[in-house]
Amino acid sequence: MTVSTNDVTPEIKGWLKDNVTGGREVATDEPLIERGVLTSLQTVELVMFLEERFGITVEDDELDEENFGSVETIAGLVAGKVA
Repeated sequence: MTVSTNDVTPEIKGWLKDNVTGGREVATDEPLIERGVLTSLQTVELVMFLEERFGITVEDDELDEENFGSVETIAGLVAGKVA
């Protein structure tokens, strides 16, 4: 199964809208951690969602701002793991 960032991005944005931002849309390049949009607990919940939804495993050392700093970087991580 091949998944692109275009496939993953709407899923991530939808999860954030439903579970984090109270219905506010998030730009793909918005700095989620830097601006305090995504807390550490919410990051763990997002990882659980992504692992279940896309059948991937996110390693502990991947839980950093480089991979979870924006919707863009999260989508890239997921797409890279599914490919």
